[in-house]
Amino acid sequence: MLLSILANLIGLYSLISLPLIVTSTIDLTGEVDLIKSVYRQEAPYRLNNGSLGVKLTAVSAMVVDKKTGSVLWQKNPAEARPLASLTKLLTALVFLDHNPGWETEITIQQSDYREGGRIRIYNGERMYVRDLFNASLVASSNNATAALARSTGLSEEEFAGAMNRKAAELGMSDSEFFEPTGLDPANKSTAVDIIKLAQAALTNPFIIAATSQPDYHFSIINAPRNYTLENTDRLLNSYLKITSGKTGYLDEAGYCLVSSVQGGQGQEVLVVVLGSESEDSRFAEVKALAQWAFDNYRWPSGNDH
Repeated sequence: MLLSILANLIGLYSLISLPLIVTSTIDLTGEVDLIKSVYRQEAPYRLNNGSLGVKLTAVSAMVVDKKTGSVLWQKNPAEARPLASLTKLLTALVFLDHNPGWETEITIQQSDYREGGRIRIYNGERMYVRDLFNASLVASSNNATAALARSTGLSEEEFAGAMNRKAAELGMSDSEFFEPTGLDPANKSTAVDIIKLAQAALTNPFIIAATSQPDYHFSIINAPRNYTLENTDRLLNSYLKITSGKTGYLDEAGYCLVSSVQGGQGQEVLVVVLGSESEDSRFAEVKALAQWAFDNYRWPSGNDH
């Protein structure tokens, strides 16, 4: 038995010792291209510290590097849920495609009234389109959003169709929209799709300018009234550098928030939470996720500035 084992080992050694003879060449071009498409030198890399992430009340959440789209952390990213007023980011993009002019005057009509949320502007008040745009994104005003959509000249059905076409254009394959305010819980999306929306909306200079301001001041054209609308995003006054973002809430959706957050070396992440259990928790959870990403990833030196 021992002699047999030794003979087998000697035979194996002789095979290993044989020179490698290449009888044909293998074209690795496709494999190399695949590797290049997956690995991006500028993408952040994970530190080996064993951290599993952050405990959340949110049903779905995601953290993505804004520059490369690399996913840094996720929870139930593909679950379709009502997204409440995060809808207004898509509404803003569709509006910008059909903007009648920032100085266009629009009178708030009874048809613009929507249940839910605080009434920010009132029936009969005449405003510039730029004020409607800011009221929609800063204070999440539902009647301002309805009037903003109406200012494009599109019917409600046409505007909803334009929203779904824009969503398809952005690759939001698991999303569906029926109206511009987000009050309809049938407006649904996933964390993955909202990140795609944020990549487009939170890089648009008009949307960034609106969503990054802590408050917005404007005057009614046909009455001696001045308004100051406070931003619904309380993280704007936190220690984090929030470059833009949008809040949302419905009973069916829970508390939602998407933010673009900049780190200390210029790196930027997109963070979304859907279905947090309270107003406070959605802000705390976005803060925790952004900080966790900055603590647990490193960005290549060429990406820091």
